Amino acid sequence: MMPSAPVSIFLSIHGDSEFLREFLDSLAAQTCRDFTLRYRFDGPASPQTEELMKRYPFASGLTDRRHVGVVASYQMLLDSDRDCPYCMFADQDDVWKPAKVAECLAAIKKAEAALPGGTPVLVHSDLCVVDESLRPIAASMVRYQSLNPARTSLADLMIQNNVTGCTVICNRALADLANIPAEAICHDWYLALIAAAFGSIVFLPTPLVDYRQHKENVYGAVRRGSLLRRFFQREHLHSRIELTRRQAGAFLEQFRAALSPEQAELVGDWSRGLADASYFRRLGTIWRHGFRKNDWLRTIGLWWAA
Repeated sequence: MMPSAPVSIFLSIHGDSEFLREFLDSLAAQTCRDFTLRYRFDGPASPQTEELMKRYPFASGLTDRRHVGVVASYQMLLDSDRDCPYCMFADQDDVWKPAKVAECLAAIKKAEAALPGGTPVLVHSDLCVVDESLRPIAASMVRYQSLNPARTSLADLMIQNNVTGCTVICNRALADLANIPAEAICHDWYLALIAAAFGSIVFLPTPLVDYRQHKENVYGAVRRGSLLRRFFQREHLHSRIELTRRQAGAFLEQFRAALSPEQAELVGDWSRGLADASYFRRLGTIWRHGFRKNDWLRTIGLWWAA
């Protein structure tokens, strides 16, 4: 039985990553050691990977190894530890800066101290974008992707995610609300929606993760120039909007009773998509609720694809 720690770090492992050892070594090098790593294999794992995990005394694995996908896998990890005060999330290919756990823990405790007890809180940080060999691509993913972490309203996060999962720490109040549905685009986005609706989101501008880009990335950093090319692919933009609407519908179904009337109207209007309405009526709904993306180019793309 592992001793309890105030922070549980959750890791879903898919396949055999050549970078997993570097991630685990970066956990072993943390200045704050008051954490445990809870992991699960999302599908089969090689004997070599299983043996690697056993070398780290702070790690313990779930026995369930069904392939359920990244979102369901992280929900299973959350369900496996309902007592930890704070939860963090990790990707197997990244490298954490030595002070990551310490700085995130200090930031979330500071945020909680300024809020009523039991308020859901999510803290996330910037990242360094690096290549497979950890050579720098961009010192700040926020600048690289032209993100705006100050956009933390429910309307903002309904249509675009500003939160990267491997930087997140959340408190018990937020984790207890998490029941991430299959319609969620990713676990970090859904947690951010919960925090936007019922609690607080704090951004740390310090890059605390080396965010490795390689051909096997499930999600990755997309440079703003690539976004400009996608602007002319209306079908692509529309399909992304439809995913956010499905996610919003699941969110409304789960939290309808807890949302304010104004929040319920906002989420409901977005989830329905006003499919039978004219294009200009859809635009009117977007403007009325203040739906807008991180910058003017993305917002024009939203209008174009609505």
